[in-house]
Amino acid sequence: MKIFYDCDRFGNYEIGNSEDERTVYIQEDWGRPGLASMFGWIPCKCGETDGTVDCRHKTVMDMINSATSYLDNHQGEEIDDPGYFEED
Repeated sequence: MKIFYDCDRFGNYEIGNSEDERTVYIQEDWGRPGLASMFGWIPCKCGETDGTVDCRHKTVMDMINSATSYLDNHQGEEIDDPGYFEED
C-alpha cells in the first residue's frame, strides 16, 4: 500500500493511503522530522539524531524547520506504507 501526505491550511500534516479513506494526523512540530524522514529527508549528516534531539551540528528547531521545508517541497509524493495502515 502507498501512503502520501498533505498539509492543511493550519499547517497540520495528514497522512493518507492510496487504498481507502483512513488518515493519520501529524499536528505537532515534533512529528515533522519523522514524517519527512520517511520521505527521504535526513536530519543531519552526522547520523546522531532523528531530528527530535539536538546534535553537535544542529538544534531541534533547525531540524524541525528543515523537515517542514522538505515536506512543503515534496508534497504529493508517495511511498510504501512503513506501518501506519497495517492490516488488522
